Amino acid sequence: MRWSICLLFSFSLTLILPAQDGGSNKPADAAVGADATATEDGEAKVKDPWDYSPYRVLLWLVTDDGKLKKSVIEQPLRDLLDRDFSAVWRLDVMDAPPPVAFAIQRDLDQISYGTLTASDPVLAVKREHPDAVRIRTAKNVGQYVKNVYGTQQRIDDVLARAEAVGDEGMLEVKKTLKAVDGDALSVAEMWADEDTEAILVSRGLAEQLTDPKAKLITPEISEMVGESISQYDKVVIAYIESESVPYKVTAIEFDVLMRHFGPPVHRQSLSRKTIVAKVSEAVTQAFRPVVRIENAGQRSAVGLLRAGGLIVNPESPANVRVSDTLEPMTRKNDRNGNPILIGPLGWAFLSVDEIEGRNIKMDFYAGRAGGLQGRKNNRTFRMALKVRPQGESTLLRLHLQRKPDFPLIGYEIYEKELKSSSMTFVGRTDWDGRLRIESSDRPFRLLYVKNGGAVLARLPLVPGLYPTQIADLSGDDVRLQAEAYIRGVQNSIVDLIAIRELFKARIRLRLERGEADKAEVLMEALRGQPSNEELASDMGRRQTDFLGALTGGSNANQRRKVDEMFTTTRELLSKHINPKMVRELEALLIKANENGGKLPPEPDAADE
Repeated sequence: MRWSICLLFSFSLTLILPAQDGGSNKPADAAVGADATATEDGEAKVKDPWDYSPYRVLLWLVTDDGKLKKSVIEQPLRDLLDRDFSAVWRLDVMDAPPPVAFAIQRDLDQISYGTLTASDPVLAVKREHPDAVRIRTAKNVGQYVKNVYGTQQRIDDVLARAEAVGDEGMLEVKKTLKAVDGDALSVAEMWADEDTEAILVSRGLAEQLTDPKAKLITPEISEMVGESISQYDKVVIAYIESESVPYKVTAIEFDVLMRHFGPPVHRQSLSRKTIVAKVSEAVTQAFRPVVRIENAGQRSAVGLLRAGGLIVNPESPANVRVSDTLEPMTRKNDRNGNPILIGPLGWAFLSVDEIEGRNIKMDFYAGRAGGLQGRKNNRTFRMALKVRPQGESTLLRLHLQRKPDFPLIGYEIYEKELKSSSMTFVGRTDWDGRLRIESSDRPFRLLYVKNGGAVLARLPLVPGLYPTQIADLSGDDVRLQAEAYIRGVQNSIVDLIAIRELFKARIRLRLERGEADKAEVLMEALRGQPSNEELASDMGRRQTDFLGALTGGSNANQRRKVDEMFTTTRELLSKHINPKMVRELEALLIKANENGGKLPPEPDAADE
């Protein structure tokens, strides 16, 4: 009886789970907890626990050879992939949609989420529209917008695809659709017209509308690339080029939740017979296991491996082991489930330190403050993807903050040991602020940027993960100028101390010899030397100038260092350059004049 009551209570809770903000009746991943699988838009379906939930994977095939279509290679490819992944994923194999296949064949290295979904039609509404806040769905567009312009071909296509899925929202929009003579560019040109409220164009064209900005509404119609990939956790693209020998195979993985592509994996085949094996090898290497961050601090994190409970072989490509490196990522959604912040954390990596049961304990290395910490909520997702660098090096480039054309030349790069404080010199940046960082036997390299003895930045880096990494730093040219000035002042103080001591000795000698007039001349020369007040006043003006050039929160550390240099120098000045010496010599001169121009001998301590 007790178990029946518990099951009934659990079932009731499932029924009354709160809907995601924005009216969606699909619970968000964070609301459901561990027993949820996040889709691309941040929504979730109640499924198995995270560590027993297999990945949903879509494999898109792209080829320039009609003999290598899906129907030919799917089954042998599945047989090979199932050796490693049969328990940890649910795989669908399809030919890539024509627009996606064209984009991949044109330039796979520049592929992005925007490229994949560029052909999807959207309703672009001006954000300055008086009812823009109320417009969140296609049905709202029909309610609040009078006219939506588009080409006749696109209007017919969208209405047919809406009818195929029975979308009621487009029935509201249908009465507002107005066909325009011309092509899609002609429709886009109407955006500048003040009377135009909305247009129906492809997503790729809509994202170029900036004046004014556009609010994009996605209609619920069939054959939408964005909607198709949102049903999966990962999309893997396998591109086979067979125009020449050796045949080229490229695989690249797209993590749907984080909308992030991994590095492309390249393989070559000398025979058609081995192409399927090479595709399997490339797909396996491109696959990146996902760890959900359960708890995070400033320097550590604990996570749970997706489908970890389904892994039998520790060497499985879906497994994560001690010393592996992961790239932390975060996604924050708005009320409608659209990301407002998404992708990898800049200059940050996780290193697996220990695996305790299902918990993966990791050390967190970041070049900037903040990161994985923060309150959990229904619209925030923190994940980490295992990195598998495909290159042997990464070209690091440093430039001044917000000024890409201002390279930081001659800056020193050091590498710090992960578990100790020892540092090794790596090299200096060249005339364009560049330095090539080679891979090593370490999982990743913890680099420090120095200039003039000061540490400017910490840059965790996995050589070979990305061809190029660019760091925009605040630079420290102003601090170096301040340091050069202070060193000059300090040298002047040392010289002045020596000169004053020389004057002191010569004046006493003249007074002891009875040459008061010559001592008076030397006193005038001593009084003409720079005083404490003059040096301090000049330092105050220069300090104000330097600190004024270091405004902004990013320069707080440099401002502190400049302040410390000036404070130290003022203490040196106050200690060694003061009026005390001059007053003492003036007192001796008065005493000599009272004694006929000669300094009387000092009383002997023994006589006293």
